[in-house]
Amino acid sequence: MELAPLVESVGAFLEGLVPRLVPGCDAAAVRATFAVAAAGYTVPRTADGRRVSAITPSGVPFEASVTGGGGRAEPALRYVTEAATSMPFFGPRLAAQRRVLDQLAAELPACAAGAACELGCFVDVLFPDPPAVPARTRFATTFGLVHRADPPAAPAGLKVYGNLGLDPAALARLGDRWPEVAALAERVEGLPFLVPHFATAEAGAGGRLRHKLYFRTGARANAASLSVVAGRFDASAADLLDELADCGAALSGHRRVFLCCEVGPDGDVLLSVHLPARALGLGPDAMLALVRGLAARHHGTTAAVDALTGAAAQAGGTWTPTVVGLGLAPGGGLGKLNVYLGAGAG
Repeated sequence: MELAPLVESVGAFLEGLVPRLVPGCDAAAVRATFAVAAAGYTVPRTADGRRVSAITPSGVPFEASVTGGGGRAEPALRYVTEAATSMPFFGPRLAAQRRVLDQLAAELPACAAGAACELGCFVDVLFPDPPAVPARTRFATTFGLVHRADPPAAPAGLKVYGNLGLDPAALARLGDRWPEVAALAERVEGLPFLVPHFATAEAGAGGRLRHKLYFRTGARANAASLSVVAGRFDASAADLLDELADCGAALSGHRRVFLCCEVGPDGDVLLSVHLPARALGLGPDAMLALVRGLAARHHGTTAAVDALTGAAAQAGGTWTPTVVGLGLAPGGGLGKLNVYLGAGAG
């Protein structure tokens, strides 16, 4: 896929998604924000076949999602993208991404200004010495944008994802700077089958910087391993596995899955499990059937998922569900359902 059609396809997808998910938003403003966040897009793979971005299996640096639970979907447009994918070297790519981060943070509403100021600090703590990172390393940061009907012409939230896999001391540095990160890391301390994947810092309408930690499971992780992790959060992995089984799916062998921990709005420390299609052994059609079935259960309707696929069909090109994320509720049961759709994903 050439560069211009790629950018145009994603832009058209976002414009088609706005009236389906957040009709009160200004579609032109959403596209303008995307243009800033996506500065420096390039073709998805280099001449030697390497992906330029780790966001999707195809290398296309874009993934949209919907979230919700308790019988309703959240009325928000959410996506992750990566700037400066045309830059093959870590230092220049990170520097370009920092400039884009500053531009995006300046667009946030005034109520998020305090937290937005700390986003750059988060990147600095994560990567205090960029020249020490191997030059050909590609993944530095990616950006998550949230648009709501209020405010209609500016992003409502901004999240920066940073690679935790480049420096064994990175997680400890983040924990020294933000106690919330240290508390999250402590929950999974001593579990050798978990590998730090990335950390996030998010500025939104609440005015407080919020963090999440993502871990990936090692090659030998299985349902028993998930149960051990869930126990650290007073949750049950059996509820997740039962839910998948009820929808005709199951974990496939020893494929890697991703775990996210965060502090919820009420102060609970929460765990969610993010399952790529590959980890479930599902092709695009079967994955779509699964996420629609889960949405009917947890969002109370398939409307949000259908909005993603409807906008994708309108934009053209190849779009497939990439990941499904399920929150494990403290005390048992399931919480949030996140569904992700990737551009060019196969």
